[in-house]
Amino acid sequence: MSGSGIFPSDQWALASGETENGLIIARFRSGQPSDADRALFNKLVLVRWSFEAREGSGLPTNAAMAAMDEFEDRILEASDADKWWGSGVAIVTRDGTREWRFYTPDVDSFVQEFSAALRGLGPYPLELQAFDDPDWNGFSEIRAMTKPA
Repeated sequence: MSGSGIFPSDQWALASGETENGLIIARFRSGQPSDADRALFNKLVLVRWSFEAREGSGLPTNAAMAAMDEFEDRILEASDADKWWGSGVAIVTRDGTREWRFYTPDVDSFVQEFSAALRGLGPYPLELQAFDDPDWNGFSEIRAMTKPA
């Protein structure tokens, strides 16, 4: 990725664990943005991609993984390059779902720029949900529930 958006660096942490349905793997920003950026980027957007999991692991097939990697590279690069529409903070894979977590100051702008960044790719089986999250609980819970891999 070419930048780090609202984060002081482009460093990510990796953690893993197990659920009753298989593995959970989380990758998340290892730092925190400034208090001012956290106050401005106070809306959490969850982007979910459900996939057929490999037997017993909860992880995607190689074909699904390749498509997800293409999507992830494009969307994180775009959000880091133009930080004002959104900033990716975590990616969680578990139970047949991969979820990307973004913070944005404006959900409508996020959806517009998100769609523009993906022009020419896909289609992808995505579901988006947005929440007010001024305390960044959607980021903190990922950091709290994981242990370094």
